[in-house]
Amino acid sequence: MRVGELTGIVGVQVAWWQLGFRGRRAVLWRSRYGGTGSGDEVGRAWAHQVLLAPWWWRAARTAVAAGTALLVVVIAEVGLLPEIEDATVSVLLTVLLSLGVTAGLTWRQTRWAREIAGAAAEHAQPQAVLTQKLRLACALVLAVAALSVFLQSAADTVSDDVGCQRYGQPDPRFARSQALGGGGVGRCPGPIGEDAANGLSRYEEADGSFVYWIPTLGATVHMTAAMRAAWLAHPSLGLPVESDRPDGDNRYVNFAHGYILDRPDQPSEVKTDGSQHEPGGPGETCVGPDRPCVTDASVDIAGGIEIAWKSPPADAYNVSYWIAGRSDTYTVEAAVPSFTLPDPEPGATYGFQVQACVKHFLARSTCTPRSNSVAVQARR
Repeated sequence: MRVGELTGIVGVQVAWWQLGFRGRRAVLWRSRYGGTGSGDEVGRAWAHQVLLAPWWWRAARTAVAAGTALLVVVIAEVGLLPEIEDATVSVLLTVLLSLGVTAGLTWRQTRWAREIAGAAAEHAQPQAVLTQKLRLACALVLAVAALSVFLQSAADTVSDDVGCQRYGQPDPRFARSQALGGGGVGRCPGPIGEDAANGLSRYEEADGSFVYWIPTLGATVHMTAAMRAAWLAHPSLGLPVESDRPDGDNRYVNFAHGYILDRPDQPSEVKTDGSQHEPGGPGETCVGPDRPCVTDASVDIAGGIEIAWKSPPADAYNVSYWIAGRSDTYTVEAAVPSFTLPDPEPGATYGFQVQACVKHFLARSTCTPRSNSVAVQARR
Protein backbone atom coordinates (compact mmCIF):
# COMPACT_ATOMS: atom_id res chain seq x y z
CA MET A 1 0.00 0.00 0.00
CA ARG A 2 1.64 3.22 -1.16
CA VAL A 3 1.17 6.60 0.52
CA GLY A 4 -0.81 7.92 -2.44
CA GLU A 5 -3.24 5.00 -2.32
CA LEU A 6 -3.72 5.38 1.42
CA THR A 7 -4.37 9.11 0.99
CA GLY A 8 -6.96 8.32 -1.68
CA ILE A 9 -8.74 5.84 0.59
CA VAL A 10 -8.92 8.32 3.44
CA GLY A 11 -10.01 11.13 1.10
CA VAL A 12 -12.90 9.12 -0.34
CA GLN A 13 -14.07 8.11 3.13
CA VAL A 14 -13.96 11.69 4.39
CA ALA A 15 -15.84 12.93 1.31
CA TRP A 16 -18.51 10.27 1.86
CA TRP A 17 -18.94 11.34 5.49
CA GLN A 18 -19.14 14.98 4.45
CA LEU A 19 -22.22 14.25 2.35
CA GLY A 20 -24.10 13.90 5.61
CA PHE A 21 -26.88 11.48 6.42
CA ARG A 22 -29.36 12.96 3.94
CA GLY A 23 -26.77 13.20 1.19
CA ARG A 24 -25.79 9.55 1.57
CA ARG A 25 -29.42 8.45 1.64
CA ALA A 26 -30.08 10.49 -1.52
CA VAL A 27 -27.21 8.75 -3.36
CA LEU A 28 -28.58 5.36 -2.31
CA TRP A 29 -32.14 6.32 -3.35
CA ARG A 30 -30.99 7.43 -6.83
CA SER A 31 -29.01 4.20 -7.27
CA ARG A 32 -32.20 2.25 -6.60
CA TYR A 33 -34.75 4.30 -8.55
CA GLY A 34 -32.68 6.14 -11.13
CA GLY A 35 -31.60 9.75 -11.56
CA THR A 36 -28.46 11.75 -11.02
CA GLY A 37 -27.40 14.32 -8.49
CA SER A 38 -24.68 15.78 -6.36
CA GLY A 39 -22.58 13.20 -4.56
CA ASP A 40 -23.11 10.32 -7.00
CA GLU A 41 -19.44 10.21 -8.02
CA VAL A 42 -18.36 10.22 -4.38
CA GLY A 43 -20.86 7.46 -3.67
CA ARG A 44 -19.58 5.27 -6.49
CA ALA A 45 -15.99 5.82 -5.40
CA TRP A 46 -16.92 4.88 -1.84
CA ALA A 47 -18.83 1.79 -3.01
CA HIS A 48 -15.89 0.53 -5.08
CA GLN A 49 -13.59 1.20 -2.15
CA VAL A 50 -15.76 -0.91 0.18
CA LEU A 51 -16.03 -3.78 -2.31
CA LEU A 52 -12.31 -3.73 -3.15
CA ALA A 53 -11.15 -2.96 0.37
CA PRO A 54 -7.94 -4.62 1.60
CA TRP A 55 -8.32 -6.86 4.62
CA TRP A 56 -6.71 -4.43 7.07
CA TRP A 57 -9.10 -1.64 6.04
CA ARG A 58 -12.13 -3.87 6.55
CA ALA A 59 -10.73 -4.92 9.92
CA ALA A 60 -10.29 -1.26 10.90
CA ARG A 61 -13.88 -0.45 9.89
CA THR A 62 -15.11 -3.44 11.90
CA ALA A 63 -13.10 -2.33 14.94
CA VAL A 64 -14.59 1.18 14.77
CA ALA A 65 -18.09 -0.24 14.52
CA ALA A 66 -17.41 -2.62 17.41
CA GLY A 67 -16.08 0.23 19.54
CA THR A 68 -19.19 2.31 18.92
CA ALA A 69 -21.48 -0.60 19.70
CA LEU A 70 -19.46 -1.49 22.79
CA LEU A 71 -19.74 2.04 24.16
CA VAL A 72 -23.53 1.90 23.99
CA VAL A 73 -23.69 -1.56 25.54
CA VAL A 74 -21.32 -0.71 28.40
CA ILE A 75 -23.37 2.37 29.26
CA ALA A 76 -26.45 0.17 29.40
CA GLU A 77 -24.63 -2.40 31.54
CA VAL A 78 -23.94 0.13 34.27
CA GLY A 79 -27.64 0.05 35.04
CA LEU A 80 -28.12 -3.65 34.30
CA LEU A 81 -25.34 -5.09 36.47
CA PRO A 82 -27.41 -5.11 39.69
CA GLU A 83 -30.00 -7.17 37.82
CA ILE A 84 -27.56 -9.48 36.01
CA GLU A 85 -25.67 -10.27 39.23
CA ASP A 86 -22.91 -12.08 37.34
CA ALA A 87 -19.88 -10.43 35.76
CA THR A 88 -19.30 -13.36 33.38
CA VAL A 89 -22.83 -13.11 31.99
CA SER A 90 -22.35 -9.37 31.61
CA VAL A 91 -19.13 -9.84 29.65
CA LEU A 92 -20.64 -12.49 27.40
CA LEU A 93 -23.69 -10.32 26.73
CA THR A 94 -21.47 -7.39 25.78
CA VAL A 95 -19.31 -9.44 23.41
CA LEU A 96 -22.28 -11.05 21.69
CA LEU A 97 -24.16 -7.79 21.27
CA SER A 98 -21.04 -6.03 19.99
CA LEU A 99 -20.43 -8.75 17.41
CA GLY A 100 -24.08 -8.69 16.36
CA VAL A 101 -24.16 -4.93 15.88
CA THR A 102 -20.81 -4.99 14.08
CA ALA A 103 -21.96 -7.76 11.73
CA GLY A 104 -25.17 -5.88 11.03
CA LEU A 105 -23.41 -2.62 10.23
CA THR A 106 -20.86 -4.36 8.00
CA TRP A 107 -23.57 -6.26 6.09
CA ARG A 108 -25.64 -3.10 5.60
CA GLN A 109 -22.72 -1.07 4.27
CA THR A 110 -21.72 -3.89 1.89
CA ARG A 111 -25.30 -4.10 0.57
CA TRP A 112 -25.41 -0.32 0.08
CA ALA A 113 -22.07 -0.42 -1.73
CA ARG A 114 -23.36 -3.08 -4.15
CA GLU A 115 -26.52 -1.07 -4.86
CA ILE A 116 -24.60 2.16 -5.46
CA ALA A 117 -21.97 0.44 -7.64
CA GLY A 118 -24.71 -1.22 -9.72
CA ALA A 119 -23.51 -3.44 -12.56
CA ALA A 120 -19.91 -2.57 -11.77
CA ALA A 121 -20.27 -4.40 -8.45
CA GLU A 122 -19.91 -7.74 -10.24
CA HIS A 123 -16.38 -6.79 -11.24
CA ALA A 124 -15.52 -5.17 -7.90
CA GLN A 125 -14.23 -8.24 -6.12
CA PRO A 126 -11.10 -8.16 -3.95
CA GLN A 127 -8.25 -10.44 -4.91
CA ALA A 128 -7.44 -13.47 -2.78
CA VAL A 129 -10.90 -13.53 -1.22
CA LEU A 130 -10.17 -16.62 0.91
CA THR A 131 -6.96 -15.13 2.28
CA GLN A 132 -8.72 -11.90 3.16
CA LYS A 133 -11.52 -13.78 4.92
CA LEU A 134 -9.03 -15.77 6.94
CA ARG A 135 -7.12 -12.64 7.92
CA LEU A 136 -10.30 -10.82 8.85
CA ALA A 137 -11.47 -13.80 10.91
CA CYS A 138 -8.16 -13.87 12.79
CA ALA A 139 -8.38 -10.12 13.41
CA LEU A 140 -11.92 -10.50 14.76
CA VAL A 141 -10.91 -13.37 17.03
CA LEU A 142 -8.03 -11.33 18.46
CA ALA A 143 -10.30 -8.31 18.91
CA VAL A 144 -12.90 -10.39 20.73
CA ALA A 145 -10.24 -11.96 22.95
CA ALA A 146 -8.84 -8.54 23.93
CA LEU A 147 -12.36 -7.23 24.42
CA SER A 148 -13.24 -10.15 26.69
CA VAL A 149 -10.18 -9.64 28.89
CA PHE A 150 -10.87 -5.92 29.23
CA LEU A 151 -14.56 -6.37 29.96
CA GLN A 152 -13.98 -9.18 32.45
CA SER A 153 -11.63 -6.93 34.40
CA ALA A 154 -14.04 -4.00 34.25
CA ALA A 155 -17.03 -6.14 35.17
CA ASP A 156 -15.20 -7.70 38.12
CA THR A 157 -14.48 -4.21 39.41
CA VAL A 158 -17.95 -2.77 38.86
CA SER A 159 -19.78 -5.84 40.12
CA ASP A 160 -18.07 -5.87 43.53
CA ASP A 161 -21.31 -4.71 45.12
CA VAL A 162 -23.55 -7.08 43.14
CA GLY A 163 -25.44 -9.60 45.22
CA CYS A 164 -25.52 -7.58 48.46
CA GLN A 165 -28.85 -7.18 50.17
CA ARG A 166 -30.21 -3.65 49.95
CA TYR A 167 -31.46 -1.92 53.08
CA GLY A 168 -33.54 0.97 51.80
CA GLN A 169 -31.98 4.13 50.42
CA PRO A 170 -28.17 4.47 50.70
CA ASP A 171 -27.01 6.61 53.60
CA PRO A 172 -24.79 9.39 52.19
CA ARG A 173 -22.72 9.39 55.37
CA PHE A 174 -21.51 5.87 54.64
CA ALA A 175 -21.46 6.04 50.83
CA ARG A 176 -17.71 6.54 50.50
CA SER A 177 -16.86 3.83 53.05
CA GLN A 178 -19.07 1.30 51.31
CA ALA A 179 -17.60 2.21 47.92
CA LEU A 180 -14.08 1.62 49.28
CA GLY A 181 -14.85 -1.84 50.57
CA GLY A 182 -17.88 -1.82 52.82
CA GLY A 183 -19.85 -3.66 50.17
CA GLY A 184 -18.89 -6.36 47.75
CA VAL A 185 -18.83 -10.12 47.59
CA GLY A 186 -17.92 -11.34 51.07
CA ARG A 187 -18.14 -7.82 52.51
CA CYS A 188 -21.81 -6.91 52.15
CA PRO A 189 -22.83 -4.21 54.63
CA GLY A 190 -25.56 -4.83 57.16
CA PRO A 191 -28.36 -2.39 58.02
CA ILE A 192 -27.38 0.94 59.51
CA GLY A 193 -28.33 1.25 63.15
CA GLU A 194 -27.53 3.04 66.38
CA ASP A 195 -24.98 1.80 68.90
CA ALA A 196 -26.71 1.90 72.28
CA ALA A 197 -23.41 2.31 74.14
CA ASN A 198 -22.50 5.64 72.55
CA GLY A 199 -25.44 6.71 70.39
CA LEU A 200 -23.42 6.71 67.15
CA SER A 201 -24.64 5.38 63.80
CA ARG A 202 -22.87 2.28 62.53
CA TYR A 203 -23.22 -0.80 60.36
CA GLU A 204 -21.60 -4.20 60.62
CA GLU A 205 -19.64 -5.76 57.78
CA ALA A 206 -19.73 -9.44 56.90
CA ASP A 207 -16.32 -10.06 58.48
CA GLY A 208 -17.53 -8.79 61.85
CA SER A 209 -15.90 -5.37 61.70
CA PHE A 210 -17.86 -2.14 62.15
CA VAL A 211 -18.02 1.22 60.39
CA TYR A 212 -18.95 4.18 62.60
CA TRP A 213 -20.06 7.64 61.55
CA ILE A 214 -18.44 10.16 63.91
CA PRO A 215 -20.34 13.51 63.74
CA THR A 216 -17.57 15.49 65.46
CA LEU A 217 -15.09 14.12 62.91
CA GLY A 218 -17.41 14.36 59.92
CA ALA A 219 -16.09 11.03 58.66
CA THR A 220 -16.30 7.28 59.15
CA VAL A 221 -14.02 5.10 61.27
CA HIS A 222 -13.50 1.38 60.64
CA MET A 223 -13.00 -0.85 63.69
CA THR A 224 -12.41 -4.56 63.90
CA ALA A 225 -14.56 -6.51 66.32
CA ALA A 226 -11.64 -6.52 68.78
CA MET A 227 -11.16 -2.74 68.54
CA ARG A 228 -14.87 -2.11 69.07
CA ALA A 229 -14.94 -4.41 72.07
CA ALA A 230 -11.95 -2.59 73.57
CA TRP A 231 -13.59 0.79 72.93
CA LEU A 232 -16.84 -0.24 74.61
CA ALA A 233 -14.85 -1.64 77.54
CA HIS A 234 -12.99 1.66 78.02
CA PRO A 235 -15.56 4.48 77.70
CA SER A 236 -13.00 6.94 79.09
CA LEU A 237 -11.28 6.91 75.67
CA GLY A 238 -13.99 9.24 74.33
CA LEU A 239 -14.68 9.64 70.61
CA PRO A 240 -12.20 9.07 67.75
CA VAL A 241 -10.28 12.19 66.71
CA GLU A 242 -9.21 10.84 63.30
CA SER A 243 -10.01 7.97 60.97
CA ASP A 244 -8.45 4.56 61.48
CA ARG A 245 -4.86 4.43 60.24
CA PRO A 246 -2.39 1.68 59.26
CA ASP A 247 0.85 0.90 61.06
CA GLY A 248 2.44 -1.92 59.09
CA ASP A 249 0.02 -4.83 59.33
CA ASN A 250 -1.56 -3.20 62.39
CA ARG A 251 -4.29 -0.57 62.50
CA TYR A 252 -4.92 2.03 65.12
CA VAL A 253 -7.50 4.63 66.09
CA ASN A 254 -6.64 7.69 68.14
CA PHE A 255 -9.31 8.82 70.58
CA ALA A 256 -9.71 12.00 72.60
CA HIS A 257 -8.03 10.37 75.63
CA GLY A 258 -5.88 7.59 74.23
CA TYR A 259 -5.68 5.05 71.44
CA ILE A 260 -6.35 1.44 70.45
CA LEU A 261 -3.79 -0.49 68.38
CA ASP A 262 -5.20 -3.61 66.69
CA ARG A 263 -2.56 -6.28 66.09
CA PRO A 264 -3.33 -9.44 64.04
CA ASP A 265 -3.43 -12.59 66.17
CA GLN A 266 -2.63 -10.57 69.31
CA PRO A 267 -4.75 -8.75 71.89
CA SER A 268 -5.45 -5.10 71.09
CA GLU A 269 -3.21 -2.58 72.84
CA VAL A 270 -5.25 0.04 74.70
CA LYS A 271 -3.88 3.26 76.19
CA THR A 272 -6.12 5.55 78.22
CA ASP A 273 -3.43 8.00 79.38
CA GLY A 274 -4.23 10.64 76.76
CA SER A 275 -1.32 9.67 74.49
CA GLN A 276 -1.67 9.38 70.70
CA HIS A 277 -0.24 6.59 68.58
CA GLU A 278 2.00 7.29 65.58
CA PRO A 279 3.65 4.87 63.13
CA GLY A 280 7.25 3.91 63.75
CA GLY A 281 10.38 5.23 62.09
CA PRO A 282 11.70 4.14 58.67
CA GLY A 283 12.45 0.43 58.51
CA GLU A 284 11.24 -0.31 62.04
CA THR A 285 8.07 -2.22 61.16
CA CYS A 286 8.89 -3.73 57.76
CA VAL A 287 7.16 -7.08 57.31
CA GLY A 288 8.75 -8.95 54.42
CA PRO A 289 10.13 -8.96 50.86
CA ASP A 290 6.67 -9.25 49.31
CA ARG A 291 5.96 -5.52 49.79
CA PRO A 292 7.81 -2.19 49.85
CA CYS A 293 9.73 -1.10 52.94
CA VAL A 294 10.01 2.62 53.64
CA THR A 295 13.66 3.12 54.57
CA ASP A 296 13.93 6.89 54.70
CA ALA A 297 11.57 9.68 55.73
CA SER A 298 12.82 13.17 56.43
CA VAL A 299 12.37 16.89 55.78
CA ASP A 300 14.57 18.15 52.94
CA ILE A 301 16.38 21.47 52.66
CA ALA A 302 13.44 23.17 50.94
CA GLY A 303 11.03 22.12 53.69
CA GLY A 304 9.35 19.31 51.74
CA ILE A 305 8.87 15.82 53.15
CA GLU A 306 10.83 13.16 51.30
CA ILE A 307 10.42 9.40 51.63
CA ALA A 308 12.22 6.53 49.89
CA TRP A 309 11.69 2.79 49.92
CA LYS A 310 13.04 -0.49 48.68
CA SER A 311 10.60 -2.69 46.84
CA PRO A 312 10.01 -5.78 44.71
CA PRO A 313 10.09 -5.07 40.93
CA ALA A 314 7.18 -2.78 40.02
CA ASP A 315 5.90 -0.50 37.24
CA ALA A 316 4.47 2.12 39.60
CA TYR A 317 3.88 2.85 43.27
CA ASN A 318 0.78 4.05 45.11
CA VAL A 319 1.81 6.46 47.85
CA SER A 320 -0.83 7.17 50.50
CA TYR A 321 -0.43 9.98 52.98
CA TRP A 322 -2.53 11.71 55.63
CA ILE A 323 -2.32 14.33 58.35
CA ALA A 324 -2.51 13.12 61.94
CA GLY A 325 -5.75 14.21 63.59
CA ARG A 326 -7.72 14.45 60.33
CA SER A 327 -9.91 12.05 58.41
CA ASP A 328 -8.78 12.42 54.79
CA THR A 329 -6.27 10.15 53.05
CA TYR A 330 -4.63 11.12 49.77
CA THR A 331 -3.09 8.80 47.19
CA VAL A 332 -0.67 9.66 44.38
CA GLU A 333 1.21 7.50 41.88
CA ALA A 334 5.00 7.53 41.73
CA ALA A 335 7.12 6.07 38.95
CA VAL A 336 10.31 5.67 41.02
CA PRO A 337 10.88 4.38 44.59
CA SER A 338 10.83 7.83 46.17
CA PHE A 339 8.33 10.62 46.71
CA THR A 340 8.49 14.24 47.85
CA LEU A 341 5.61 16.22 49.29
CA PRO A 342 6.77 19.72 48.33
CA ASP A 343 4.54 21.99 50.45
CA PRO A 344 3.42 20.28 53.66
CA GLU A 345 1.39 22.15 56.22
CA PRO A 346 3.81 23.73 58.70
CA GLY A 347 4.09 21.77 61.93
CA ALA A 348 1.66 19.02 60.84
CA THR A 349 2.54 15.36 61.28
CA TYR A 350 2.13 13.33 58.10
CA GLY A 351 1.79 9.57 57.81
CA PHE A 352 2.95 7.68 54.69
CA GLN A 353 2.49 4.19 53.28
CA VAL A 354 3.46 2.68 49.90
CA GLN A 355 2.12 -0.06 47.63
CA ALA A 356 3.98 -1.49 44.61
CA CYS A 357 2.01 -2.36 41.46
CA VAL A 358 2.70 -4.24 38.23
CA LYS A 359 0.54 -3.01 35.35
CA HIS A 360 -1.08 -5.32 32.80
CA PHE A 361 -2.42 -4.62 29.33
CA LEU A 362 -6.24 -4.58 29.31
CA ALA A 363 -6.41 -5.75 32.92
CA ARG A 364 -6.19 -4.37 36.41
CA SER A 365 -2.81 -3.84 38.00
CA THR A 366 -1.46 -6.42 40.44
CA CYS A 367 -0.40 -4.70 43.66
CA THR A 368 1.49 -5.86 46.73
CA PRO A 369 0.28 -5.47 50.31
CA ARG A 370 1.00 -2.04 51.73
CA SER A 371 4.34 -1.18 53.28
CA ASN A 372 5.20 -0.18 56.80
CA SER A 373 3.86 3.21 57.83
CA VAL A 374 6.06 6.15 58.83
CA ALA A 375 5.29 9.50 60.42
CA VAL A 376 7.16 12.74 59.71
CA GLN A 377 6.53 16.17 61.22
CA ALA A 378 6.79 19.06 58.79
CA ARG A 379 8.99 22.03 59.58
CA ARG A 380 7.24 24.81 61.49
